[in-house]
Amino acid sequence: MLPLLWPCVVALHQPHILSTHRTISSRSRTALRRSVGPALSLSEDAGLAAENARLRQQVVDLEQQIERTEGLCEVLDTGDWASSLQSRASWLLGLLVAQSCSSFILADNEQLLTSHPTVIFFMTMLVGAGGNAGNQASVRLIRGLATGEVNPESGEQTRRILLNEARVGGTLALILVVAGFIRVVAFQAPLVDAAAVSASLFLIVSISVVLGTGLPLLLNRLRVDAAHASTSIQVIMDVLGVLITCTVAPMVFQLALTSTATGGASMQLAATSLGVGL
Repeated sequence: MLPLLWPCVVALHQPHILSTHRTISSRSRTALRRSVGPALSLSEDAGLAAENARLRQQVVDLEQQIERTEGLCEVLDTGDWASSLQSRASWLLGLLVAQSCSSFILADNEQLLTSHPTVIFFMTMLVGAGGNAGNQASVRLIRGLATGEVNPESGEQTRRILLNEARVGGTLALILVVAGFIRVVAFQAPLVDAAAVSASLFLIVSISVVLGTGLPLLLNRLRVDAAHASTSIQVIMDVLGVLITCTVAPMVFQLALTSTATGGASMQLAATSLGVGL
């Protein structure tokens, strides 16, 4: 009987049910307006618009970065090891030929190395320091290019990075010069040899940091994989380090010889004057 009477009960109480529903809906809307408010709605709209603009800009930046770096980096997991071998072998062969140029420089300065063997003893330390400093700077730039932190199209950023690395290179060179001088003196080498090695070390490290910074940017501009800069800077500084050492060391030795000769002549002149006076 109750199921049969239920529609009648609903019909009798329908106006009350509808009134109650309207009251609840009105109260809910009022509470929603009070909790959200028009100001909050405007704020949400502004926040969503800003977030959309930021996401659109990120998409544009990523598309530009992909366009800049497309084809510049070797894909690792392709299974085609032959193409990777060809690219790497050709680059390493070129570096091997370039590195052999240091033998010509050493052959032209045989007399220097014979009269001052300390220079040849510390030649590996000099070129190694240059290669390490240049490789360190090069890897930092390669990482910046890969992550998009460095934009090679921005001339202002490039100048700022090069200037900053030049300061860092000079500071690192001074630190290594102190350590290098102590190392050469501890080897019981003459002070003039220590001075020649230290002067060469300063120039090598300073130049290597700047070259290590600029080489990845140059390769990237030439549409060549910037990762090759890390190996190239080693070879460049091997050859350039030998050249700098064989150029700077004779200048230091000549300067020391001139100073000694000038000092000896002054002492002899003073002694002669003293003898004449007596």
